[in-house]
Amino acid sequence: MLRLADPSQVLFASDMHLDDRHPALTTRFLADLSAHLQRLPAPETTLFLLGDLFEYWIGDDAVGPSAQKLAEVLHAFGQAGGTTFLMHGNRDFLLDAPLPGQPDHPRYSQRCGATLLPDPTVVEIGGQRVLLSHGDLLCTDDVPYQQWRRQCRQPAWQAQLLARTVPERIALAQSLRTQSHEAQQGTLLVDVNPQAVDDMMDAHDCALLVHGHTHRPALHRWLHQGTERTRWVLSDWSEQAPPQGRGTVMSFAEGMALPATTSSQEAG
Repeated sequence: MLRLADPSQVLFASDMHLDDRHPALTTRFLADLSAHLQRLPAPETTLFLLGDLFEYWIGDDAVGPSAQKLAEVLHAFGQAGGTTFLMHGNRDFLLDAPLPGQPDHPRYSQRCGATLLPDPTVVEIGGQRVLLSHGDLLCTDDVPYQQWRRQCRQPAWQAQLLARTVPERIALAQSLRTQSHEAQQGTLLVDVNPQAVDDMMDAHDCALLVHGHTHRPALHRWLHQGTERTRWVLSDWSEQAPPQGRGTVMSFAEGMALPATTSSQEAG
C-alpha cells in the first residue's frame, strides 16, 4: 500500500473535463495546478487526478492539445521528483487501453510520467486508510449507466472500438456526448447510493473516502455502526475560478478542513 506521511503535500483534483473546444478551461486548470505544484517541494508531493480529466477520450493515439499540455506539466513535475497517479472516469475510461496492432505505442500515463490506478484504490495518508474512487461505481441507482459501464470496460469491447479509425471514433464520441447532454438537460447527475458507499468502505476497511463524478463538492461525516466515517467529494471545474466558478486543486489537509455536513447516516 502507498503510504504518504504529510496530508498537506497530497493533492487532489477530478472532473476537469478538458476539451480542446474550450481552451480557457485547460488554461485555468493548468495554471491552478502549476501554482500548487510550484509552492510544494516536488520530491515530497503526490498528485491524484481521480478521473474525467477529459470530456472524452478516444484512444492514446489521438492526443489533442489539451491532453498534450497536461502531459507536459505532469512530466515536468515527475522529472523534478513529484509523483502523479491517474484514475479512469466515466468519460476517459479508454486511457491507456491497448491499441490493436500497436503494442509499442506509448500509453498516455507514460507520456505524463504517471501511474494509472485501479478503481477503487486504498492508500494511507497521515496514518489513515483512505479509499479513492472516481465515484461512478457508487451511483448504483442509475441502472442503465451501470450496465453500460460493465460493457464499455470489457477489453474485447474496447479493442473493437479502438480498431476503428480516429475520425470514426471522434464522430462516435461526439454523438454519444450529444445524446448524454440531451438526456441530462435540466437534470442533475445521479448521486451516490448511501448503501453502496458503506458497502465499498466496509469491503476495503476504510472510514474515509475521496471521490469525484457527482459534481456535488462537499465534505460529509456520518456514523456507521458507531464509527465516524468521512466522504470528501471533489469539485468539477468551470472556466471561471471560484467563487463565481467551480474547481480548484486541494490538498488532503485542506479537504479535511472543509465545513462538513454531519448526520447519523450517509449524507447524499
